[in-house]
Amino acid sequence: MIGLHLALFIAMLLIPGPPEAEPNRWQQQVPDAVSATEHKPTVKTLLHALDVTWRADAWQEGGDVAERALEVYPRVERLHGCVVRALWRAGRIHQAEKLAATIPADTRDPVALRMLAQIYLARGEQEPARQVAKRLESLPNPDVEDLYTIIGVRIALNELSGLARQLRAAERATDPDAGYPQSFIAESIDGVAEFVDAVGEQPLNHIVETGSARMEALAMLNLPAVNVIINGHGPYRMVLDTGGSILVSLDRTVADEIGLKSISTSVIRGVSGTQDSSQTLLDDVRIGDIRLGRVMGRVFDVRGALMNAADGIVGTGVFAEGRMQLDFRQGRLVISPSSVEPGQGTAVDLRLVGDAKLLAMVGLEAGEGVALFDTGADAVAIAPSRLKKLFPKDRPLTVNAGMALGVGSGALPEISLGKGADLELAGRKYDDFLGIGLDVLDSTLGPIIGVQCDVLVGMPVFRDMSTLTIDFPRVKMWVDWLE
Repeated sequence: MIGLHLALFIAMLLIPGPPEAEPNRWQQQVPDAVSATEHKPTVKTLLHALDVTWRADAWQEGGDVAERALEVYPRVERLHGCVVRALWRAGRIHQAEKLAATIPADTRDPVALRMLAQIYLARGEQEPARQVAKRLESLPNPDVEDLYTIIGVRIALNELSGLARQLRAAERATDPDAGYPQSFIAESIDGVAEFVDAVGEQPLNHIVETGSARMEALAMLNLPAVNVIINGHGPYRMVLDTGGSILVSLDRTVADEIGLKSISTSVIRGVSGTQDSSQTLLDDVRIGDIRLGRVMGRVFDVRGALMNAADGIVGTGVFAEGRMQLDFRQGRLVISPSSVEPGQGTAVDLRLVGDAKLLAMVGLEAGEGVALFDTGADAVAIAPSRLKKLFPKDRPLTVNAGMALGVGSGALPEISLGKGADLELAGRKYDDFLGIGLDVLDSTLGPIIGVQCDVLVGMPVFRDMSTLTIDFPRVKMWVDWLE
């Protein structure tokens, strides 16, 4: 099985996962709540079911209840915020956006406002997101989900004034017994207030100089890598990870060599479990001609997570101020200013969610799916939930990975081997391509970013590309295929 393990190497290193906790008590209420909506549902029973399925993170059942609500009460505005939330979580992005567009601008429904803020950010509509966040903040007695949304908008817009105060308010208000997403909010913001207090309110991850750098395949792992100079030290070899985050991750020995100060501590989670980490600030980061200032940094055992093949990870979200091109044919990373001009190749329907995760709409069998674009993964896989839905009569073989490279310890991903599915992306079709299921798409990634992902698109697809271009501020992406 060694070949299988190597083929399924996953380096989704900075995806935080739900904390180890008691089973979500809301899950027990899901069957009865959903059943009450199946025959002549009322608005009250639908709202209750949408609330229960949300708190239980029963996203499949929640999505089905949402569609039932639209069928029975399409014009009842009281339902719309919760319906959009359920559809978005279930990965039914276009349905959610279509309904969200009908929500009145003056709504005082906090759920509707939260969803509008998320959708605006995901599409790069920054000013509408800012205005919705202000409206949400103006409502009396905002709860922790309101605060979490406001914090997310402000971080995405690099507006740090007063952010530490809101983070501490969210910490105090979090109640894990309230179910999803409060079951992990406290952990996800742990140490962030202390970090913001320490670094000040000037924008982070600033592109000081645009330019380009050599990009080569990392030895053994075959992932894209660049050489990085940090505060005048280096160069250090680092993975260039579109599935990473909005920060640069460094190995502890590298941080000690540079003399970086630990500002705060937190726990990170990945495909292999949990690991302690510290947060720091990188004053000057240089990658070839590219220069970044005030870069968010995280320190943990990166070398151990990557078989000592790299010293760190550059999450491509650090380039959020500009346009990034990964030139796989020439082996170059190119950072340029954001532009209204189209990039090379075929446009892809992109959404930017969470900490700069790249989600794109792709063709999946005869329908549509949501794909995560991740250069830190040397695999292409499908969520077991989608594999089961596509082929309900099949019983795929499920195995423990046996070994996994990535953050943490104490956990291993499960792999399902089943019937292949067709994938279509940016005008290129891969027949019978997706037969490998990866459980972290269901159990780890979806709950955290709040959108169910059907497909992980890793390096086997990127190697077929000449270039991949992403304009972060405008949330645009283009793929230019090799001939």
